[in-house]
Amino acid sequence: MAAPAPLERATNGDGSGNLRRMLTRIITGLVLAPLVVWLLLAGQPWMVAALLVVAAALCVNELVAMVLPGQLVERVVGVALAVAVMILAWRYPGDLRLVAVLAVLVPALAVLARPRPIETAALRVAILWGSLVYIVVPFSFGLRIAVLPERMVIILLLAVVWAGDTGAYFVGRAIGRHKLYPLVSPKKTIEGAVGGLAASVGVAVLIAELWLPQLGAPHAVVIGLLGGTAAQLGDLAESLVKRACGVKDSGRLLPGHGGMLDRVDGVIFAFPVVAALL
Repeated sequence: MAAPAPLERATNGDGSGNLRRMLTRIITGLVLAPLVVWLLLAGQPWMVAALLVVAAALCVNELVAMVLPGQLVERVVGVALAVAVMILAWRYPGDLRLVAVLAVLVPALAVLARPRPIETAALRVAILWGSLVYIVVPFSFGLRIAVLPERMVIILLLAVVWAGDTGAYFVGRAIGRHKLYPLVSPKKTIEGAVGGLAASVGVAVLIAELWLPQLGAPHAVVIGLLGGTAAQLGDLAESLVKRACGVKDSGRLLPGHGGMLDRVDGVIFAFPVVAALL
């Protein structure tokens, strides 16, 4: 299999394309964000769990489609396995034996049942295993957080990630001069990363002071700092995968944002970090 050509991002000379994308991104966010927040705060536990199960399945579908274009069987197996593991992790959080059996055996059996072309067999089984580690395991930590009696905890996590993303964008646009990791993400800057972390910490402290006083400001600072750092690493990790695959977005599900994986790449990395801190 030939290596994909490096991704070249198309740009409009007058910036009109970027402006349209930004407006579409804002409109999509204004429509979806309140719905997600309402569901997380007011929905029944099974509704919250269903939201995370669907999100994890969509992310797995997009990841497999990027790395293994045209391999429909692997996409179906990956999505089905993600749903099964997430449901088991939610219903039986203290017993991971069946989860382990499914996660180890099903990817191997799926490829053994359809080994041709043999040249891609190793990659196919590896991406099925990898999708579980990269996406489903972190989302299982998210399930544990989302169904806590104190619902504002999951909002805190999302706010840390979203504030960091927004802060990094605007600070980077305003004063960004030094590239953070040009090989993987040419537009990100060190100044933007620092601004994003400051925004994550600020939002974490604000939410803790207003709605989660039991956390305390020092604990909120740690959550904002480490959760924000994890989210930025998640963003870079997904950028690495997309660049290696020669694609701009993981999908087209969310207008202006790309795919589900594009939207939650930082959340995926923040889930286990914040769960450990809590």
